[in-house]
Order: sequence, then C-alpha cells, then structure tokens
Amino acid sequence: MSVGKNFFARAFPSIVLDSVSNLKFEDDIIIKGTVEIRAINGANVVFKSGVRLDSGVRVVATNKANVLFSEGADIGCYSIFNCGDNFSIGRDSLVAGFCYFQTSDHKFDVGCVIKDQGYRHGEIKIGDDCWIAGGSFILSGVQVEAGCVIGANSVVNKSMPRNAIIVGSPAKIIGNRG
Repeated sequence: MSVGKNFFARAFPSIVLDSVSNLKFEDDIIIKGTVEIRAINGANVVFKSGVRLDSGVRVVATNKANVLFSEGADIGCYSIFNCGDNFSIGRDSLVAGFCYFQTSDHKFDVGCVIKDQGYRHGEIKIGDDCWIAGGSFILSGVQVEAGCVIGANSVVNKSMPRNAIIVGSPAKIIGNRG
C-alpha cells in the first residue's frame, strides 16, 4: 500500500489488503467519511490524484482485477464497486450517491443450484467527464464512453456511445449532449 501527499480522511478507511494485492492512493485524495476498501487475490486498486470518496463508499476487488479511479473522479455516498473483473472510471467523472457497479453476475443454468454455479465476469469502463446520477446500476461488460449522462435510477446493461444522455430500466438513449 502507498499513500501520496495531502491525503485527508475524516475517518480512516477500513482496509483489507492481502500480500499479493496492491492499493495506491496518489496525491490530494479526500475521504469524506467511513469508507471500505478490499483488495484480495492479486487485485490492484489505484486512486489517482484528486479523487474524492464520500461516506459509505465500498470498493471490493478480487480475481487479479485492475481497478482505477482516474484523476478528479468524485464518488458519492454509499456507492458500491464490486470488482471481480477490471473496472475503471475516467477523469473528472461524477458518481452520485447509492450507485452500484457490478462486474460479476451469478450463473443460473437450469439443473444446478444457483448459489453453487459461480460467476460470470465482465469489465466495466466509464469514460472521462461522465455523470452517473443517484441510484443507478452499471452491470458487467458495459462500457460508457466519455461525456455520458446517466439519469437517476437507471440500469445500464449495455455499452453506450460518447456524449449520450441515458435513462431508464433498462437504460435507453434519449438524447445527446452535443
């Protein structure tokens, strides 16, 4: 684990880090309240300079996942990042409170108990300058290109093009920023 200059935390985060994983906080990180970060089974978690995490944020990384919060990303309260696969969020992107990012899904083939089948994994990529409004879910395998706006309580289950305005469950494009 490494911590850069000007690290500020109102409450020190709860951190679980095993001997084969890495956790890096670059400069000017602000943690606004109680945060939980777990990096296990070879995961690499990086918070680039200027990242802000609000109270209740939870980041769980495993399975050698690479998890990247880029410069200036601002993460709202009680948002959850379950990363059994790679995850990245771009520069200056905003995530409102109570958002959920899930890179894994349970397998559910007929003939076997679901809880015994394991998981399917898919990387999530959020581009630069995106805004994800409160209560939204981003599911495995989704890429949200730069400049997108995702409306409150949306469920994004497929990739979205640059500058799209996206709402609903399942999420659909209703406009474009440009």
